[in-house]
Amino acid sequence: MAGAAFRAVVFSLLGAATFFVGSSSASWHAQVFVVGGEPRGWRKPTAPNEESYNHWAARNRFHVGDFLHFKYEKNDSVLVVTRGDYQLCAADKPTLRFEGGDTRFHLNHSGYCYFISGAPGHCDAGQRMTLRAMVPQQQDGGNNPAAPARAPAAMSPGGEDDEGGTFEPPGARSSTPGV
Repeated sequence: MAGAAFRAVVFSLLGAATFFVGSSSASWHAQVFVVGGEPRGWRKPTAPNEESYNHWAARNRFHVGDFLHFKYEKNDSVLVVTRGDYQLCAADKPTLRFEGGDTRFHLNHSGYCYFISGAPGHCDAGQRMTLRAMVPQQQDGGNNPAAPARAPAAMSPGGEDDEGGTFEPPGARSSTPGV
């Protein structure tokens, strides 16, 4: 009888350990990305060999729920624009406009997002970025076999992004839309 009880305890512990290890490896937590990295932040490029914001974005993997932390000068701004306005560096009718030097932007939907600077000449000088936010694996319903996640696509100047969508988040204009 003691042997059966011992085996039941061992199997229960193994089952619990498997559950906790499996659930912790499948969990995902929102991240905060400082756009451009520290200490650079969001600013007009000053050197021709400086990493572009699209290259920086391509090195990261963004998910719905993550935050982009834009750190910039008070005389600059962050504009969320359509794909067409991104390609033209057109700042006259942004979807969202952020000012003040410190903005946390909530990625609240999957797909492409387009950002440009609102300061004259900054976008043309390279202060612009496009990125793709993906749905974290545990949010996909779990019914389909998991396909390997694609790296986020950064659009090169004049390139195609294969979706052509626009970013129009719901809710009021604030420093953290969608929250």
